[in-house]
Amino acid sequence: MRPPQPMASSSMWGARISRNICTPSSSTLASLGAGTSGKMHRVTRLRVVLISMYVGHERVPHAGGRYLLALQRLLDAETDLTMLTVGNRLNHEAAQKQGVPGRLLLLGHEPGRNPVAKLVNRLTVGADARLRRRRDPGLPSLPFVLGLLRSPRARAAVREADVIDLQYSESIRLVRLLRRLNPDARITGTFHDVMSQSFSREPQDSPATRRYWQRVATRSRAQESHMVERLDEVLVFSRKDAELLGNPPHTVVHPPLSVGLEPPHEPADAPVVVVVSYLARDENDKAALWTIEHVWPRVHAARPEAVIRFIGGGASDRLRDTVAALPAGSGVVLAGFVDDLDAEYAAAAVSLVPVLQGAGVKFKTVEALCHGVPVVTTTVGAEGIEGEDLYAGLADDPGALADALLAVLDDPAGAQERSDLVQHWAQETYGRERFDTTIRSTWVR
Repeated sequence: MRPPQPMASSSMWGARISRNICTPSSSTLASLGAGTSGKMHRVTRLRVVLISMYVGHERVPHAGGRYLLALQRLLDAETDLTMLTVGNRLNHEAAQKQGVPGRLLLLGHEPGRNPVAKLVNRLTVGADARLRRRRDPGLPSLPFVLGLLRSPRARAAVREADVIDLQYSESIRLVRLLRRLNPDARITGTFHDVMSQSFSREPQDSPATRRYWQRVATRSRAQESHMVERLDEVLVFSRKDAELLGNPPHTVVHPPLSVGLEPPHEPADAPVVVVVSYLARDENDKAALWTIEHVWPRVHAARPEAVIRFIGGGASDRLRDTVAALPAGSGVVLAGFVDDLDAEYAAAAVSLVPVLQGAGVKFKTVEALCHGVPVVTTTVGAEGIEGEDLYAGLADDPGALADALLAVLDDPAGAQERSDLVQHWAQETYGRERFDTTIRSTWVR
């Protein structure tokens, strides 16, 4: 956490908010008469700057983006929100979609209006890619940093903010710079996962790669320690991540993955296995390939009529080629992005989460539990989700995973009994009301 003096007491923060409320600013919502006294009172909302390298929107293909969408909507509705993000192609496309904040600034990657600006932009983007590849994959976006420093509007938003909310480690790495721009702001940071753990789980098949990822993980742990010390509030998705980051207490925020309207799941009529993930992420791509090669052949040999559907956008060329090369009747379907994920879960007999890498709570695991679908997963897919007897199968060995899938396919009604009990717990724990209450509590302390 930060040194104690800026957080001396909640009354100091309350005094700061009172001062902001009494001071005319761009966040003033209304001036209301006070009856016979003739005095005027200004009603204001917290000025919040949300910084993330990604933007949530209604058709965002990955779980982290759906979390951002829920957070953006809450902040946009209840605070005076400015969101800052990197101005790459994906975010420019996202800015045109439904669900983005009303005030969104895209920084960096600007084409420039003169040759010098264009040259600076190219050099910055190139340096960012080289440093990220060779030395520090968790580096903050250099184009974003340059864009922030060059944008008077973005700097003004940071300097006037009451709360600066940082999403993902890449953004939290900027806490020292932001503290200099605004020493008085309350700065919160949400670790979507613990990057040092994720880096330590990267494949280390040779002495060179082992040394590389060990150096990266060690450097990342040191960075995480510095980040935690400088934040006013540290948010994580599980107690496991809080323990990894150290210096508790942290605030555990459960992602709002349930709308509370998911119906009870009926035992499936057909032996359908679903794997839901954003396949553009490396760990999900590797998990899909590993499943096709090592897990599914065992299931298909015992249940030739069974089907496994890989649902999610971003499939790599290698994954597409692998599926295309499978013999007819293999039961493997690369479904891609779907508009109606609820229908996929409703038709599924079991949800498989086969990830072996990465860190943090796997949203796809929680989503399946909220939909009442029996879940078979690995220890990585289950970590950080704290509940008893949640899974129809939990293993890292491909044979054990295949056996767990077959057990559900052979007795879907029996597996459904456990999932019905788990669904109620998941919907309450990962519901919108609890999420909103937790996030509001971090704005003022």
